[in-house]
Amino acid sequence: MQLTLRKVMNELEKVNNVMDKSTSSFNSPTTNDLKDCCIRSALECFRSQVMNLNVTQEKPIIKSLKSISNESRKKVIVEKLPSCNLVEGEKKEAQCKPCESYSKVNSQMFVQNFQTLLQKIYASQA
Repeated sequence: MQLTLRKVMNELEKVNNVMDKSTSSFNSPTTNDLKDCCIRSALECFRSQVMNLNVTQEKPIIKSLKSISNESRKKVIVEKLPSCNLVEGEKKEAQCKPCESYSKVNSQMFVQNFQTLLQKIYASQA
């Protein structure tokens, strides 16, 4: 799991270095407003938007984006993340915010928040 996380973090760093710091905005969870059991849905929120980052159209960078998207959905990561305990009569999703409800941030802050979440996951597995 840690190798996969490390790969995602490295690819995200490559993207961050060449990314167009555009005015595009993205819904971005922050680790401050996340319950531990909502890390899985936050990771999915980042993963679902990462291909929309404005980057140079160089093949290695496009490959990095695809790698981030594919690696961050692997079972080796997702299945190890805590999930919220269901309370009788409640839907699991109701405990975690939907992706579109997080505040919008620019692409640079989006990547920083994504990196912070990955670091938190990595540290929890050490």
